[in-house]
Amino acid sequence: MFIYLHVPFCVSRCIYCDFYVVLEKYGGKEAYVDALCREIDLRFAAINRADFPQGIQTLYVGGGTPSLLASEAYRRIFAALNRYLPFAPDAEITLEANPGARHSEMADAPDKYREVGFNRVSVGIQSFNDAELKKLSRLHSAREAIEFVAGLKQAGWTNISIDLMYGIPVQTMTSWRDTLRQAVDLGIQHVSMYGLKVEENTPLDKLSSLQASRGSYPLPEEDDVVAMYYEGLTQLRNAGFRRYEFSNLAQPGGESRHNLNYWNNGDYLALGVAAHGYWQGERYETVREINQYLENPMAGDKAVCPLQERLENAIIFGLRKAEGIHIPALEREFQMDFRQRYAEVLTKFEGDYLIWRDDYLMLAERAIPLSNAILAEFLD
Repeated sequence: MFIYLHVPFCVSRCIYCDFYVVLEKYGGKEAYVDALCREIDLRFAAINRADFPQGIQTLYVGGGTPSLLASEAYRRIFAALNRYLPFAPDAEITLEANPGARHSEMADAPDKYREVGFNRVSVGIQSFNDAELKKLSRLHSAREAIEFVAGLKQAGWTNISIDLMYGIPVQTMTSWRDTLRQAVDLGIQHVSMYGLKVEENTPLDKLSSLQASRGSYPLPEEDDVVAMYYEGLTQLRNAGFRRYEFSNLAQPGGESRHNLNYWNNGDYLALGVAAHGYWQGERYETVREINQYLENPMAGDKAVCPLQERLENAIIFGLRKAEGIHIPALEREFQMDFRQRYAEVLTKFEGDYLIWRDDYLMLAERAIPLSNAILAEFLD
C-alpha cells in the first residue's frame, strides 16, 4: 500500500503557493492529528487488509510544512496506521521539511524524527541565493539551508532529497549554476528541480504582472528557463545523478519509490485536509477547509475514473519517466493495439520527439519543453 498524508500548516504563505495551507499561529495542530487518526480508522474500516500482504510500502508526508508537527504527533499517527497494517521492513517513509529553526524542532533534533520511523527527508530549499529566496518569500537563508542538511547528515540521515527551483524572479544562469554547485557539494541522494509556475491569483501572479512598470519581479525569458533546465540536467549528471522523470534526478538507488508509484498510475490512499487520492478506480479529494475536515474527515468528493481516463493517465504519467512506457504491458491492461489506436500521434511525433527502445516508448529529452503539447495529443 502507498499512502500520502497531507499536513497543511505553514509559518507563512510563500508568494508563489496556491496549495491549501493553514497558518501555524492560529493553532489547531493537536485537533488536526486527532482528525487524522479518526480518518485512518474510517478509511481502513472499508479496506480488506488481507489484500496488502506487504503492508505499507511507502508513506509520504507532504504539505504545507510537515516538520511543524512534533515527532510525537507522528508517533501517534504511525501507531494509528499500524493498528491496521504494518510498515514493510523496507518501507520508504518520507517527511517534507523546510530549513531553519522557525520550521520545527527538526533543526535542533533531527534524530527524533528518525526514531519515530522516518527514513527519507525532502527539504524545500528552492535556491542557495538569498536574493532569490527573498523574491519567493522563503523564510530561510542559503546558509541556514546548508546547515540544516549538514545537521541531518550528522544525525544519521542517509536518504536526503532537496527541491530546487529555476525561472525565479531576478535569477540568472550564473546564479542557477551556483545553486547547482552548492546542491552537489551537499552530498545528497536526490534532487527535484522544478520550473517556477506562476499560478493564477497568487501574490506572485499579481506582482509579476507589474514588472513592466515596476521591475520588481522580472521573470526570466522562456528560452532562458529552458536553458536552465538543461543546465540542471548537465550539472547533476556530471555529479552522478540520473534523471528518472522530467524533474527528478537521483544517485543510483535514490529514486523516490512513492513518486514512481504516481508515475506508474498506481493506487494510493490520501489522508488529511485537501488531499487527493486514487483508490480502486476512483479519484477522491477530501474537503478543502480545515474546520469542515475536523468535523468530518471523510467529507469530500469522489468520482469513478473512466477507463479512457485511466488509459490517458497511464500514457501521460508514463511518458514522464525516463524509461517511458512498456507498451506490451499497457496493451494487455487496456486490451487494445497501441500503434493502431494512436497511429496519428505516432505519425506526427515518432522519430523526432517520441522514440522507441525495444518495447518501450519514451519522450526524447529534447522534447521535454514541448511535453504539454505532445502529451495533450493522447487525450480523447
